[in-house]
Amino acid sequence: MFITMLIIMFALAGCGGQTVSSEFESIDRGLAGSSPNSSAPMGMPPSAPEGSWADEATAQEVGAPLPSGERLVIKNGSLSLQVEEVSATEAQIRALAEQQGGYIVSISTSGSEENLASSITLRVPENRFDETLTAIEGLALKIFSRSVSGDDVTEEFVDLESRLRTLEATQERLLELLTRAEDVEAALQVNYALRDIQSEIEQIMGRMKYLQQSAAMSTLFVDLRPVPPPPTIVEAGQWQPLRVAQTALRDLVIFGQGLLNFGIVLLVWSPLWLPLLLIVRWGWGRLRSRERKAPPAKATAGTPTGQGE
Repeated sequence: MFITMLIIMFALAGCGGQTVSSEFESIDRGLAGSSPNSSAPMGMPPSAPEGSWADEATAQEVGAPLPSGERLVIKNGSLSLQVEEVSATEAQIRALAEQQGGYIVSISTSGSEENLASSITLRVPENRFDETLTAIEGLALKIFSRSVSGDDVTEEFVDLESRLRTLEATQERLLELLTRAEDVEAALQVNYALRDIQSEIEQIMGRMKYLQQSAAMSTLFVDLRPVPPPPTIVEAGQWQPLRVAQTALRDLVIFGQGLLNFGIVLLVWSPLWLPLLLIVRWGWGRLRSRERKAPPAKATAGTPTGQGE
């Protein structure tokens, strides 16, 4: 937009409008300090849809400043609950959201009918958020987790308000310059600048509307889980001896296969372990033979002799 302003300034100066050119210079100095692209808020849509956020009624509502001391906080919460019946609890949460002046954003379910789980996203007015949270907790048999968070966007909203007032004032001055343009080229250049400013105004208004709506309607995520089924117990009447025999026979076959596999491995490795075994056996036999051929031990020196004489 800064380059567009310079082009218009030179065009107006060329058509002889010194007073118009000087006014345009003052407008340009007011906008040169900040570029719309560099200061655009993150997460803002590229343009506001026609007839929604950018209409006249919305512009008056969005342009109103925040009351003194009021904070703009986007509140979110999440619950993970164990409930007796997921479907029934889901219906109760639907009714509760409508009763509190809110609505259901999405519902997703998973699992079988006996083990059904559900995830629900709902939005309720900010002043009824805590009441709704407590009511949903009352539907649970067990609370696995609970969290509440808030995002303070007051500073961003105030900055957007300031930028909106500056752009609207610039728009008014450009409209005044448009009535004083002396040729078609200058009028077209001013129209281009007005189009850019209008686009920026619509983006800011859309972002401000989004922040206001997000702060006014809090979001709650609810995860519903069923009670786990009890473990299956085999009763005495369900004993099946034929199946037990089949299982035992299968285990026996598996054991026999294991023995055969072990024998095959020993046979394949026999060129290595069999010579070693023969050497050890031969050495052990030699040692035993020497022990048998060794003379008996002599009597000790202190042993008395001739006692029988």
